[in-house]
Amino acid sequence: MDEYYLGEYQNYIDGVWQSPKSGALMEVRCPGNGAVVSRVPDSGKEDIDAAVACAKRAFEQEDWAFQPRLRSSVLYQWAQAMRQHLNPLARALSLETGKPIAEALFEVNGAIGYLEYYASATRTLFGGSTAVDKNSLSVLCREPVGVVAGITPWNYPITLLMRDLASALAAGNTIIIKPAEQTTACTFEVVKLLELVPSMPKGVVNAVSGRGAAAGNALVEHSDVDMVSFTGGVETGKKIMKTGADTMKKLSLELGGKSPNIIFADANLDKALPFAIKAIFTNAGQLCTVGSRLVIEESIADTFLARMKTEVEKLKLGFGLNEDTQMGPVISEKQMQKILGYIEDGLQTGELVTGGRRVTENGLDSGFFIAPTIIKNPAHDSRVVQEEIFGPVLVVETFRTEEEAVSLANGTIYGLAGAVWSKDIDKAMRVARKLRTGSAWVNCYNKLFPECETGGYKQSGVDRAGGVEGLMKYTEVKHLCVDFA
Repeated sequence: MDEYYLGEYQNYIDGVWQSPKSGALMEVRCPGNGAVVSRVPDSGKEDIDAAVACAKRAFEQEDWAFQPRLRSSVLYQWAQAMRQHLNPLARALSLETGKPIAEALFEVNGAIGYLEYYASATRTLFGGSTAVDKNSLSVLCREPVGVVAGITPWNYPITLLMRDLASALAAGNTIIIKPAEQTTACTFEVVKLLELVPSMPKGVVNAVSGRGAAAGNALVEHSDVDMVSFTGGVETGKKIMKTGADTMKKLSLELGGKSPNIIFADANLDKALPFAIKAIFTNAGQLCTVGSRLVIEESIADTFLARMKTEVEKLKLGFGLNEDTQMGPVISEKQMQKILGYIEDGLQTGELVTGGRRVTENGLDSGFFIAPTIIKNPAHDSRVVQEEIFGPVLVVETFRTEEEAVSLANGTIYGLAGAVWSKDIDKAMRVARKLRTGSAWVNCYNKLFPECETGGYKQSGVDRAGGVEGLMKYTEVKHLCVDFA
């Protein structure tokens, strides 16, 4: 068997690994070299029905929903198990996504951070009380929503899994995970570690692999699923919102982004430069919050871009498991062709600074590698500026005034994240407050913490993930009124 083959996987339902009802499997290939890395269930409605039934039974019958100390202990033990298996998890993640092993290790550690944070937070979940009159006491209780469907993406499949899974479990819910088909194996490797946590009640966590149109849609339609948490594209998010309305599901949607990274002439450019590079080329630009639009003051644009071009062209592209790889491939051939199409469109009105092509030399011809690309001043209404590319493509727009910078930054349908660079802290804070984004960084980029919320304005999503809000969204508020007259 190939050295990169992770194995054949089954669904995890009611604490038991089992084959899909149809017996059908999907092949998952490494985007870095085309090797088959796993075979995973191609599940359908019957498998989803079985998982939902088990999750509902566990919510109603297992000693979980109202046991915060048990939930805290289970989450912490799971985090410990992940830490003990850090390297194998990172290897599986790198093989399925193509991301460099250093980035994979960073991601798994991030997922552990979410588990540890919510292991503590579950014991601090509280409501309130109000004495409305002398003979009544109103108590506001926080209770779990019930059965949650967690539909996770392929770009950061372990961190984003735990960002929402850990908080949903901390609040007392049961869950069915539907991972992206491209990253099922690394997700299921995380779930396997529950075998080292015997105190986790059966049926609380279930995981079913399948395509979005079949397994994903069956979850969203299911009348016994109380809430759907989805991270992914805007169009899919809109479909989930429409379908979920039929059963009035609670929804949490983190969708796309086209995030501006604003650099003023008075910024610390030596600090801004490496941040600007990492902001877009980490994970080959496949991150919702990437700084995919560099909005830079006109007077420094040429000098800054010359420095940026030099550094970007030094980035070493390669196979994810190679220690010296700095940027890996994009996830699939389909995604690669889509990105190349965006580049071609952008060059109709913009100037190519660097990149703009598929990379096939140095043994990379069997993977989906795109040279880190920078396009200067394409038309503001062009697709390359307005749409989420999800690849290693940076568009640069220049401005002369603070007002123009804000207008450019807010000039898309998205509002997930953004950043402002300036030594003038008054100006930086003034601009940051004007950004219509869920996250706004000042003199940094992509500082993401379990303790702090993320989420989008406008068409970048509904609700927040992480922090206290990321826990509260998985709860309902119950008013208990006691009359002791």
